[in-house]
Amino acid sequence: MKLIERLVKGVRVPLVLWLGIGIPCLIHGQTVPGKAEVRAVTGTATQSTGDAAGKPLKVGTILSSGTTIKTGPESTVDLFLGNSAGVIRVAEKSTVSLDKLALTDTGADTAVEIQVNLPEGQMFFNVNKLSQASRYEIKVPNGVAGIRGTKGSARSDSSWVLLDGTLIFVHSPPTGTATPYVLKAPPPVYFTPAEGVRPAPEDMTLAVRQQIERMNNPPFRPPGPPPGVPGRPDFLSPGTPPGR
Repeated sequence: MKLIERLVKGVRVPLVLWLGIGIPCLIHGQTVPGKAEVRAVTGTATQSTGDAAGKPLKVGTILSSGTTIKTGPESTVDLFLGNSAGVIRVAEKSTVSLDKLALTDTGADTAVEIQVNLPEGQMFFNVNKLSQASRYEIKVPNGVAGIRGTKGSARSDSSWVLLDGTLIFVHSPPTGTATPYVLKAPPPVYFTPAEGVRPAPEDMTLAVRQQIERMNNPPFRPPGPPPGVPGRPDFLSPGTPPGR
């Protein structure tokens, strides 16, 4: 059972809400690892896997599941996750772990499964339209969000800004009951555990919008089918030139 499903177990959420956000179980099929490409680095940033020491992150680096990115002061990193999954920006003094990047051939299309962990700091996301079987989750210390076709930001303190799309955040504090919250935009909305969902202040909306617009996202060039999934376009950057 997936993380967000475990958190909402026992919480009464209308079925139509889950269908609307589109967080179904992936259809069983052939699954291959996905990749993420570093599109821009400003300032200082490192990557590491497991207990290995961090090493400088460079533009063009291809990252896989299990990679952790850390940014220094006044630093950002843009990661391209594919034509549909879009781009995320890791803000300054932040840590982001790519817990899972995977592609599954469903027989009808290619589904992506993305699980990102934000234990500290802030990140921005620009997610395009995903296939119905896809799953995109962002985890923070006290909860997890399921998102689709959305633009916004997340903080490790469980605060969210949503400019466009739909997001379900399941807040799971150390003590208490897991509670789901639904964010829909436009107009832009802001969420904190203390205040719930409310209209986003104009200055906050502008700041998030500017960060998303600055994301380094050059035109996508289809790299061809991922290994082992003939005929299906790869939603995540494979890290190899077409035809290889």
